[in-house]
Amino acid sequence: MKNLLFLFGLLIIVSCADVNSSISVSEENQAKFEQHIESFRTFSEGFAAEDMEMTLSVVSESVQWSPPYYNGGQLIGYDGFKSAVQGYFDNFDDVKFMEGEGPNMNPDADPNANSAYWSGSLYSSATPTVDPNGLRVYGVWKWKHTETGAEGGNKWYGLITFGDDGKISGFSDWMDVNGMNVQIQQYLETSKN
Repeated sequence: MKNLLFLFGLLIIVSCADVNSSISVSEENQAKFEQHIESFRTFSEGFAAEDMEMTLSVVSESVQWSPPYYNGGQLIGYDGFKSAVQGYFDNFDDVKFMEGEGPNMNPDADPNANSAYWSGSLYSSATPTVDPNGLRVYGVWKWKHTETGAEGGNKWYGLITFGDDGKISGFSDWMDVNGMNVQIQQYLETSKN
């Protein structure tokens, strides 16, 4: 009877083991993940410097971009992407990406952990994967409107895919585009007083 209780207890302990511990990330995939983070940092640093060459140095000429505003689901190519970047350069100064800024919504996470970058999908409605070529990025874009001097920021989320060459091949981003106009208008209203 003691043996049966022991085996039953052992069975419960083993069955409650952390499922995530069986998933391993290869050193190669971890290195790719880190490389993709650095590529995005190059992109955002180029953006901050208003350096088109640096910004696009990590973007494939075959990139497919889904902009933050709704356009019926149409993907935009390299030239349209480049034009949008130039539009930001022309209308905003002091643009900075603040990695993972905002509350860390995971109560079990280290509060000092950088929660800006994620890859792979342990749980998914598609096939779970540890593939690092799809990067999810969270943060805040801060900016100063060139014409008015209004300062503002936008919470931002991006899905970025990387090709075999390590360059951005797909880019889909979400933010409240109209919120930029709201912040500028609020600035103009308060500066009248």
